[in-house]
Order: sequence, then structure tokens, then C-alpha cells
Amino acid sequence: MKKFKSLFLTLIAALFLAGCAAAPVVPQQSAAQASAVAERLAGINPALEDPSVKRVGLDIDDTLLFSSPAFDKGFAEAQAYTDEFWTIVNASDEELSLIKPKTIEIINAHKEKGHEIFLITARNEAGGEVLKKYMASLLDIPEGNIYFAPSGKTELLKKLQIDAFYGDSDSDIQYAQEAGAIPVRIMRSPDSGYKSKYNPGSLGEFIVPDSE
Repeated sequence: MKKFKSLFLTLIAALFLAGCAAAPVVPQQSAAQASAVAERLAGINPALEDPSVKRVGLDIDDTLLFSSPAFDKGFAEAQAYTDEFWTIVNASDEELSLIKPKTIEIINAHKEKGHEIFLITARNEAGGEVLKKYMASLLDIPEGNIYFAPSGKTELLKKLQIDAFYGDSDSDIQYAQEAGAIPVRIMRSPDSGYKSKYNPGSLGEFIVPDSE
């Protein structure tokens, strides 16, 4: 009888301890992360909805332009990434690169809100005056709002006080986040010759639908 009583008490104690065991800890999202997720799911572009946004930056390659044809010409006619290469690429966009209509639509929406537009590319500036003239004419923005930043964009985004930045690559999203700007992902065309640093949504950014 004593043995049965002892076994019964042991069972009760085990059940009690199991019920008191700590529940698994579920990581909590910050308010900003939760808001970003909600915006992505709702298809709301935070850069267009946030009233604090005044100065907007965009990458060029695979963001504003499908520029693989211009790069192909550079690779065919010069040693890769030399000044000669960049001079060819920077002079070839008007003839060879395709304008991405979704990005133009976004730029126009920002202009309607009175936002100032900047272009910030990772290209080398060799021969860059040709590109600047083309982009300024295409978007009706000052040439002085177009920058070359081959060594990284974070500090330039801070200096220009960019509030929101659009780009296709993971690096663009990271630069925006490091600079305290709203990061927005433009989808890269599957036909782009550049395949690296492209993991849409992996950094919690808003992704513009149908922006390939």
C-alpha cells in the first residue's frame, strides 16, 4: 500500500512539474518590423505613404534601367571594369538599355508629392557625364542630383539626407538601412546579367510588385 502511495505521489509531482515548465520563447518583432511586414502584405509602398519622406534616392542598374546590354557592350570592347570599360557602358545606355516602366511610375508618384529625386549608382564615373545628361533629360532632374558611388552608398545617403532609397540588390537595401532611409526593393529582371546579391525580402524590406 505504501509502495502504491509513493508511486502515486511521484506521478502527481511529475505532472505538476510538466505543467509548470516554461513555454517556448517566441521571438517578438519590433513595431517597425511588424509594420514593414504588414505593409509588404498589404502592398503599400512605405516610401510613398510616409509623410516624412522628402528626398528620394534610386539606384540605376536593374532599378531604373535594364542595363545588361550596355554592360555586354563594355565587356565585348574593353577589359572589364577599367576606365575604358566604364566609359563605354556610361555612353551606351540611351541606345541600348531599357527603361523600367514601374520605376518611372514610382518616380512620377514621388514627384507629384513634391519629393526631390536623386540617382546614386555604384558605377565608376569614367565617362559619366554622358550618363548624367541622359538621366537628367529622361527624368527632368538636375545633373547635380546624379552621383557615382563605387565604394559604397551609405555615407552619401546620409550626406544627402535621403529619406527613402530604391534598389535591386541586397547591398542597396543594406545601404539604405545603415543610412536610416526607408529601403524599397525593385525586382531584378530574370534576364539581367548580374545574378549576385539578390535575395528579395530577406532584409525585411518592402518589395515593389511587378517591378522586374
